[in-house]
Amino acid sequence: MGDSYNNKVLLLAFHMSKALSVRYLANSLLKNGFEPYIVFLKSNVYDVQHLTDTEIELLKDFIKKEDFLYVGVSILTSFILSDVDKVVDMIKSDFNLPIVIGGAFPTIMPEHCAAKGDVVMCGESEKTIVSFSKAIQSGSDWKDLPGLCYFDKNGKYCQNDLAPLVEDLDEIAYPVIDYKNMYLIENNALKQGDPQMDTFFYEISCSRGCPFSCSFCCSVNIRRMYQGKGKYLRFRSVDSVIKELKEAVQKNPDIKEIRFWDEVFSNKDGWVEKFAQKYKKEIGLPFHIWGHPLMVKEDVIRLLADAGLQRIVVGIQSGSPNVRNNIFNRPESNDQIIKASKIISSYKIPEVYYDLMICHPLETLKEIKETFDLCLQLEPPFNLEIHGLSFLPGSDILNIAVEKGIYSKKELEDMFYVSYEEHIRQVYDVRYYEIEHKKEIWADLIFLTQFNSIRKSVINLSRNPYKNEKKIHSLKVKMENKIKNTSKQDSLSSRFKKFLVTVFKNTGKRL
Repeated sequence: MGDSYNNKVLLLAFHMSKALSVRYLANSLLKNGFEPYIVFLKSNVYDVQHLTDTEIELLKDFIKKEDFLYVGVSILTSFILSDVDKVVDMIKSDFNLPIVIGGAFPTIMPEHCAAKGDVVMCGESEKTIVSFSKAIQSGSDWKDLPGLCYFDKNGKYCQNDLAPLVEDLDEIAYPVIDYKNMYLIENNALKQGDPQMDTFFYEISCSRGCPFSCSFCCSVNIRRMYQGKGKYLRFRSVDSVIKELKEAVQKNPDIKEIRFWDEVFSNKDGWVEKFAQKYKKEIGLPFHIWGHPLMVKEDVIRLLADAGLQRIVVGIQSGSPNVRNNIFNRPESNDQIIKASKIISSYKIPEVYYDLMICHPLETLKEIKETFDLCLQLEPPFNLEIHGLSFLPGSDILNIAVEKGIYSKKELEDMFYVSYEEHIRQVYDVRYYEIEHKKEIWADLIFLTQFNSIRKSVINLSRNPYKNEKKIHSLKVKMENKIKNTSKQDSLSSRFKKFLVTVFKNTGKRL
């Protein structure tokens, strides 16, 4: 298996042109004498387009042209398992290459994924992948490396303990940008180049870990896996972040926005002040962040607004204290949410989004009404991101659903492996679950609360919603059309929509 002259590693990313984790691993390999190749298989995780037979053949032909040590397969979510299976089956059938599987989903479901490939690499793996690559290259044993899971030759499942966390994130090389060995397979064609060079925004992460323990997210269980292995919530230095952004903008001058992909953007004393000062002076582009009501502080928002904060998405999830506190394990009160909305509004952030999960089996009719009431108390202007609840692998909400008799463990496990289309419906279709019709009416009313110009009409309709159902639905359709016509929900901020359509109409860039 070993070949001391071979230093090539193939990494596959599915339905995501940014694929930060893959880019981190590639740079770690690059800094340690290996030559990584990244193939992006489709560019958009929200676009329900499966890999075609032609695209699988293109990947096969690509692999034939190079002599790789092994193939690394990144699985962020169970959404993409059907395409992963196609690719893994092809590699097993046509090549004698070790298959290494990593990512968030394998970290949560390692035994399931170990049955697909030869080995699973769990957790943060920038150091492990280098050690593994050296072992494969030299033909030495890799089976005791931290974080690896596999079935031995006797069919016994083996799972090694995770490596300690890297507490100083500046030790880790940031994601590769516009690296020569990058390829995109999409639209039945293979194209060389970094696909993010064809976009108008850049995604970056300043931290790892999350300070909260929401029951619908797998992050809490990943943190438990790392208990006793170092500090889970860590931050890069401001200088490291600015250095990466400078390289990104230098390599892609078309970048118009920066999107921070942290689970919750930092409000750390000292860090925010330095970031705001340096970012405004040295980068100066509008940027997006994810926020949390308990981390919205006036001094922080003031600094970020001055530095160019264009969009903030704040998770509220429910207006019901019971759902939020006892089911979603979110400790904030309604008063704290309302206070946060007033702070954000006072600094006139151009795009404010509040994220809601509604119309799921763990919510009563009374509780969805409470979400409507809370939305009426949020300080305008704001937009709503409304979606359903997906029962994700590794999340605490699974046990809650079983304890309440909503689903059995088997029914929940079956949900993990439904089709890509079904997963998208679970997340984005609030009518995915069989819910009583009255909830649907209140969901429409909740949607309408984001339009301040019709708020009085919405309040009047809500006084007798079932009698006014047709009027409510008609008003919702009208406002949805208004959103579409103004491109309010385009993937790029509406502030730049007209500019980009006019100036870059014929460049072939993707929004």
